[in-house]
Amino acid sequence: MKDGPSVLVTGASSGIGLATARILDQADFRVFAGVRKLTQPSESHAWHEVVLDVTSAESISAARSAVESQLGEGGLFAIVNNAGVGDASPLEFTPLDQFRAVFEVNVFGVVAVTKAFLPLLHESRGRILLIGSVGGMVTIPFGSALCASKHAIESIADALRLELGESGIRVTCIQPASINSGSAEKLAVQMEKTIDNLPPDGRDRYFARMRHFMKVALASETGGSSPDVVGLAVLKVLRAKIPPTRKLVGKHAHLLRFIARWLPDALRDRLFRHLFLRVPYSTQVHRPVQ
Repeated sequence: MKDGPSVLVTGASSGIGLATARILDQADFRVFAGVRKLTQPSESHAWHEVVLDVTSAESISAARSAVESQLGEGGLFAIVNNAGVGDASPLEFTPLDQFRAVFEVNVFGVVAVTKAFLPLLHESRGRILLIGSVGGMVTIPFGSALCASKHAIESIADALRLELGESGIRVTCIQPASINSGSAEKLAVQMEKTIDNLPPDGRDRYFARMRHFMKVALASETGGSSPDVVGLAVLKVLRAKIPPTRKLVGKHAHLLRFIARWLPDALRDRLFRHLFLRVPYSTQVHRPVQ
């Protein structure tokens, strides 16, 4: 392996995680790529794959041992908490187990991996990066579980930054938006199953809206930025002398932050109902927020 700073990237099998591992490898970092299953050895990359299921305490412990045994004198420089899952379904008909499963990966998995590998960062006074989302600032319809989990990541990043500041460990939350990571197709398949499993009253209430939402979501992601923009943002944060606390990346990211920060709730609700659910403005009753 290379002699550069050592970095663990979770969820590196595909999408943002794979792009990040590739970019860091090309920048001469020693990359430990956390994957659910080992792939076939390839000459196209020099990073080391580590089996890592972020929902399994045993897997996390074994991954730490595997990484620790290969670290040089500099220790582990950074953790890039990228592993995550998507979800899109009406909250009214989302099974609690499904809601919990999103948090198991997107929230508890992040906490578990960070806690396990954090002792290895103290020697290097390194970095923790959490791949959040603009969904941590603004919520979309049918995104209750996903957006709630990304809101939690924002809070976790804040807590870690405050608690570890005196230790010299820097924490950054990366906030991607509209990234063509290949996950939209998987989400579309999931939504089709959700629609098929809706009871009659649920289909009456949500069928047309979910169909329109799926069309908008697919168009947004397939027309979004390459996962490389996230990997390049991670590289920039790792190289920064004073890393930012948050970093927006991807198409429409700054627009969505503006909407989240400055639009009143009532106006934002009307806009999102129109964009994501195809509810005409003329049929929406504007009620001032009390």
